[in-house]
Amino acid sequence: MAELCPYVNEVLSIKSIREINLREDFINAANFAAEHLWQRRFDLAICLGTVINLIRNFLMYLSGARQRVTYLFDELGGFLNTHCYPMSKEWNTHDVMINLYLLKAHGLKIGSTDIEIWFNNSDLYTARRLLKNFGEGRIKVAVGIGANSPARKYPIEKYLVAFKQIIDKGAALIVLGGQSELDDAKFLDDNLPEEFVKNLVSENINWRVTMAAISQSDLYLGNDTGTQHVAAALEKPVIVLSRVARDIKDFFKSLNESERYRPWGTDAIVLQPEHQLEECRANPVYQGCTADKAHCIAQIEPDEIVAAFDLMIDFMRENY
Repeated sequence: MAELCPYVNEVLSIKSIREINLREDFINAANFAAEHLWQRRFDLAICLGTVINLIRNFLMYLSGARQRVTYLFDELGGFLNTHCYPMSKEWNTHDVMINLYLLKAHGLKIGSTDIEIWFNNSDLYTARRLLKNFGEGRIKVAVGIGANSPARKYPIEKYLVAFKQIIDKGAALIVLGGQSELDDAKFLDDNLPEEFVKNLVSENINWRVTMAAISQSDLYLGNDTGTQHVAAALEKPVIVLSRVARDIKDFFKSLNESERYRPWGTDAIVLQPEHQLEECRANPVYQGCTADKAHCIAQIEPDEIVAAFDLMIDFMRENY
């Protein structure tokens, strides 16, 4: 996503840090620093985000940067970094605000709070070619059926019920997802009118073409995943389904993803289940759902999706 970002000179990628095997993670971080960081002589390293992460603090230290800036969470972070700022009341809103607060705390000026997306004319040409003559005269809906965890994926069978109804209301669906969504996308292909469904999952398009395709839509409807943030950055109205229940305990309200990662800078409807299911209520964590399958999120009914679609379309007609 940062390939064409004008503010990025280089992206260095480290193997995913999971803290499952700390010894392996520490060795991995040290090897990464030796190969990529030590010769750079960095002036400043900033560690954004609010999750306590031992390896991330260690990697910040190994960067050798003169100033190492992060939030103050634990004694280790305070020992390894040069500037650790306590959280303010701003931190329990949105992740964008959380990160901006850290920059402001370090004395940096914030010029804009907009999110930007970068793709080029070739990406746009590819997206337009794939969508040529599709959905003319209809409301083009970018549909994100994937997610990085099963608990964030709304059941495809329930999506089908809702999609049939919104197609009847004048929608045409642009189906987006990764290769793990191939079967789900084919399921929609097989059970919805061919002329109103464009399956881009089977096209195996890259992120930049995906972003360009979303730019050709009228609104986004789907799971809480990267495509909803792309749509928000493109100022498309968003309807997103969250796994986090509305009755999650108060302590976790300031941490849960439906609050922290809701679409930024656009008009949005966030659909949530009313209640945590019993297993998740007994083991509350910040996400609010601890399952490795569609679980709490499955309580959202297709009729709620259709009602949100109707509400958003009425709003768009009045304001767009």
